[in-house]
Formats: sequence, structure tokens, C-alpha cells
Amino acid sequence: PNRQGIMTEEDIHQLAQDYMGYFTRGADAQQAQFRAVETLWRLCRDDAALGFKVIWEAVNLVEADNMKALAFLGTGPLEDLINFHGGEMLGRLIEAARENANFCVALSCVWRNAVSEQAWGTLDGALPEIRASHGRVQAL
Repeated sequence: PNRQGIMTEEDIHQLAQDYMGYFTRGADAQQAQFRAVETLWRLCRDDAALGFKVIWEAVNLVEADNMKALAFLGTGPLEDLINFHGGEMLGRLIEAARENANFCVALSCVWRNAVSEQAWGTLDGALPEIRASHGRVQAL
């Protein structure tokens, strides 16, 4: 972030890269990659729009066939975003899933017991049709 604490597009991209670097490197992750996990959690809690931007960026860094990486985003920051801001963010998340097959896969990885019944009902009602439109009929 710059001196005013505002994240630039470059900052967002770097945070997304560091977050996915944490996934790919595991125990060999660098300090910046460890910090990225906490930073993204905080963003998902405190700034839903910015958290969404970082997740969107991260989803677009992942190869389409890397289901584990997409699941890492679904069961991590997407669940956090839904838990902290479900009501205001669900529509935006569902639209993103319609627009982007990778995002659809990541959102499909959210665990039922990790989110509210209402949020799950909304996702469960929308995602099968969206997955089918992307040629992915099954849930992961």
C-alpha cells in the first residue's frame, strides 16, 4: 500500500501473487507469502470490495485445470468474504462465477458448513446452472 494506505492495482496483483505463492510453496513459503494470507483475511473482514478484487486477481492467476489452487481460494478467502459480508457480496460473487469459469469453480468449493444456511441456500440455488453453463456439471 502507498503512504495513504490505499492499495494500487500493482499492490492488488502482488498480494494475489503472494497469496497463491503461499499455496504453491507450502512449507517453503517466504515471509511475504505468509503475510499475504493474513492480509487477505483482514481485507475480507474489513474491506469486502478490496478483498473481492484480490480474490478475482488470484483466480485469474490460476491455470483452469488447477482444481487444488481454486479450492484453496474457495475454502479460504471466499468463505471468509461470505462469512463477513455474505448479504452484500453474494450477488457480486454469483455474477463473477457467471463471468469466469475459474471463479465458478472456486466458489463451488465453499463448504456448506463454513457459511450460513441462507448463504448456502443462495449459492446452492445458483451454482448448478452456472457450472452447467461453463460445461462443469458436477460440484467438486
